[in-house]
Amino acid sequence: MSLILLLSLVSWVPATGTTTCLDHTEVPPEENRTGIPVLMYHHVSDPVNGYYGISTGRLYRDLMLLDEAGFYLIMPSDLENGLIQVPSSRRPVMITFDDGWQDNFNFIHTGDGWEIDPSCALAILEEYCSENPDFGHGATFFISWDKVPFGQEQHVTDKLNLLLDMGYEIGNHTDRHGDFTRLPRSKWSDSVLLAMDKFHRRLGLRTQQISTIAYPGGRLPRDAGAEEYLAGLNFMGQSALRLGFLANGSISSMGGMCGSL
Repeated sequence: MSLILLLSLVSWVPATGTTTCLDHTEVPPEENRTGIPVLMYHHVSDPVNGYYGISTGRLYRDLMLLDEAGFYLIMPSDLENGLIQVPSSRRPVMITFDDGWQDNFNFIHTGDGWEIDPSCALAILEEYCSENPDFGHGATFFISWDKVPFGQEQHVTDKLNLLLDMGYEIGNHTDRHGDFTRLPRSKWSDSVLLAMDKFHRRLGLRTQQISTIAYPGGRLPRDAGAEEYLAGLNFMGQSALRLGFLANGSISSMGGMCGSL
């Protein structure tokens, strides 16, 4: 029997022209609070890029509305520490960026060298959190290796390490972004572990900090044993996955299946 954290996962897929701006109400009483919303972004750019893209202004506005509604930023690792850092007056929310697009984290060249592009998603998040410390700080960047992570091949190693240095988390979005509902189970191991190997080439021992997966397409086969199989995958002597993010309202705690939690 798989251990499921019934966290009412809200899969935030902002589609141009079909979504509305975030709105908020007063923070409900403690006894009425249920679930932890997870807002999932893809492209963040001006002009908006594609069906799943949003503008930079939209991202900033979403952060502001979440803050005003009494939310506090958390990351996957916080789910295992009892959310002890979340103030009693606030409720947790998680923000993720899928795929590793360049507009999520871009470098620009200035007279002083390479700097973070102030219009990329990372810079917008940093700016808002710096100006509003009561909102917390953090996000998870799920990387798929079917492309150069965040573009700019010469900066991949620097970008991945800098994200960790800045206190963000990196997640596994697989090697080729293959949907597990379509991939034969014999390919699942490569999908997860080849991505881990590519992380390791750039992060070394820091790869141990990568232990979450966002399933491409947000789906996982319903057959019995799917999560148990993934929970049994190991990389360099430890479990490769501890948490799996679905787009159907749940987060799988795979660490509990393999006895590591």
